[in-house]
Amino acid sequence: MRASLRERLVEAVSRTPLAQPVARAAAAFRDAGGDDVAASLDGPALQGLARALATQPEMASFLSHRPEFLSRVASLGPDTLAEREAQLPLDVDAVLEGDLESSLDALRIRRREETAFAACVDLAGLAPFEDVSDFLSVLAETTAQFALRLARDGRAEPGQDDVFAVIGMGKIAGREFTYHSDLDLIFLYRGGPEWIGRATRMAQRLISYLTTMTGAGVAYAVDTRLRPSGRQGMLVTSFEAFERYQLEKAETWEHLAILRARPIAGDIERASQVLERVRDHLFSLGESPWAQLSQLRGRVERERGVESPGSVALKAGAGGLMDVDFLAGGGLIERGTEAYPALPSVRAMLRACVAGDRVDALLRDYRLLRIVEARARWIAGRAVETLDAAGHELPLCAELVEPGLTPAALLDRIREARRRTRDAFDAVVAANSISALEA
Repeated sequence: MRASLRERLVEAVSRTPLAQPVARAAAAFRDAGGDDVAASLDGPALQGLARALATQPEMASFLSHRPEFLSRVASLGPDTLAEREAQLPLDVDAVLEGDLESSLDALRIRRREETAFAACVDLAGLAPFEDVSDFLSVLAETTAQFALRLARDGRAEPGQDDVFAVIGMGKIAGREFTYHSDLDLIFLYRGGPEWIGRATRMAQRLISYLTTMTGAGVAYAVDTRLRPSGRQGMLVTSFEAFERYQLEKAETWEHLAILRARPIAGDIERASQVLERVRDHLFSLGESPWAQLSQLRGRVERERGVESPGSVALKAGAGGLMDVDFLAGGGLIERGTEAYPALPSVRAMLRACVAGDRVDALLRDYRLLRIVEARARWIAGRAVETLDAAGHELPLCAELVEPGLTPAALLDRIREARRRTRDAFDAVVAANSISALEA
């Protein structure tokens, strides 16, 4: 007798911490026609689906109404993610063909289904983590583009199509998105004061179309605090005022932020030109940033990187992800470079200004911390910056990082990676130069 899909999923992760949770999650497929494709699900594809379902039960409920998703998973191969990524920008007609309400639901369903698809590929080991991160970034980027198209089509004022730009900051700029990343956005417009009201309404519609809860959930959380003057500043800024602010008033932390900025929708050409001029000015200053960056990093660590005996601050804690973020940005500010990467990922930024075995080792540790953060976010079902080292989720996280990895071994790896990362950061600050990483 042919084994059911539920039985095959349980067998795929038997003798691991995932066995019991996947048995509960897989029950949702009993009435979803899943057994019809059970025979075609095998090998890494079956493993990836089992690992994803076991650690994110909400996924099982969502996919139980989409039996066609199992056929997609069954056809997974080494090139499947790249092929699907190439199709993401072409989804516009299917997503936006109905009225506003149905289009918003379609955006959300697309985001949830494609994220689940990426997780299956990721946890099956069928693509490098960087490729999965790139896919999730393109998914978010195209979602923002589709939302902007909705915002434009719904406007009352004509003539705005070419005067509005959306700049992505941080992870979306470098295509380093992971599960439950926020969209950090800045909105720019062309024109005088008479355009402020119109541009503001477009930005507000765009944010609403991404963040409003519908029956299909939300698309993405949006953070606009990186705009000039932060929460106290206007939601939209003219191209000219933005450039003037960055050249004359921006603080050190804003210099770091502008290095990880890239236009993702709207008037991309004009916004790119503004960013290029701002960065050229920043690189021409020839000032060492390390004393200020050390103080800034210390403040962030005190405010956001506090740890308890049962928690690990993966991002803001000592030796966490932000140490490497600061090194990459500070290195570019110190040296200036004509090799500024088209996609400003932390990895590309750091390699643009320094090279060598120590940098290679640092980026390997950075990669480990990013993977752990991604696994913790997937399991939690939300954005998290800390790993609960005493909770029931730690064994699940360890298994997702590497099959058979014990919680104790995972914590040891994290501890050593953070120690080496902090040593690298301290060495650069002490030497007052990124060249310390060349030693």
